[in-house]
This record gives sequence, structure tokens and C-alpha cells, in this order.
Amino acid sequence: MNYLKALRRKLQKKQIKFIAEHEFKGPDELPLPREELTSAVEHNQIITVMIDGQLQYPAFQFNSDGQVYPVLREHLPRLLNSGRSGWDICFWLFTKQSITLKRAMPNAAVLKGISIEEMLELGKQAAEQTERYEGRPIDAATSGSSEVFAACVEHLLNPDYRVINCIQEQP
Repeated sequence: MNYLKALRRKLQKKQIKFIAEHEFKGPDELPLPREELTSAVEHNQIITVMIDGQLQYPAFQFNSDGQVYPVLREHLPRLLNSGRSGWDICFWLFTKQSITLKRAMPNAAVLKGISIEEMLELGKQAAEQTERYEGRPIDAATSGSSEVFAACVEHLLNPDYRVINCIQEQP
């Protein structure tokens, strides 16, 4: 039981720190009509968190027009329906990720009959050509990088089964 209390305290500290570092808005502070806001909450298209017993909306999810960033809105239902809370999503969005977007692979025909040194050189070249994203998911979402944000979401939800596109070298 002490372990659960310790986890709750750790979560509470993390929430307090996050609240201090980010802006949150109440429903009356948003430019969205009440019906649109209610629909977005019901369809998990907006992040909500409870702060001091009040439903709050993290401001970072809104663009300059007061709308949830389109790429974020597109993926939020899947994230929130996966059993993650609004707080879980908030923390994840601001956690630096390192994700392979495209992996370079030498053509198998090239590998036949070459020396170990040549094979190592091909491996080195493949590593240099591999495309990676290193950054926070929120940065991909707010910059409109839908492909990168989708890869971040997939990496979170299915890290062992995520399909990574390959760049194949020709012989």
C-alpha cells in the first residue's frame, strides 16, 4: 500500500511541475462554441485534465486560431481510447523521443561475395541514410509534421509492431 501512496505522490509532484510550466484554460476561456467543445470532449478530440476539481484544457494544444492542431485532433481519439489519461498524453507530448522514420537497408544481392570490411562500410552507409526524429511529439504536432507525429503515436502504442519504411539500395 505504501508503494501506491508513493506513486500517487510522484504523480502529484509531476502534475504540479507541469502545471507550473504550462498554461491551462477553463471552458469559458476558449474561443470554441460550447457545443463544439462538448462534442470534442465526447469524441476524445481534445485533451482535458482535472486541476483542483475543475476540468481544464492545456493551452499548448491550440493554434493561434484557438483550434486544436489538426494532426493532434486526428490522433487524440486513438491515444485517449488506448486507456491513457489526459495527463498521460500531456507528459508524453513533452517527452523527447528518438524514433526511426525510415531505415536504409543494403540490397541483399550486394552483400553476396563481399568482404567483412565492405559489409561494415555498407552498414555504416545505411546507418547514415536512416531517417530519425529526435524531439518532442508536441513539436511535430505544432509544426504540422503529420507523418512524424503519426510515427510518434505509433511508437507509443505499438513499439514492437510498428512498420518502418525501408530505403532499399539497388545493386
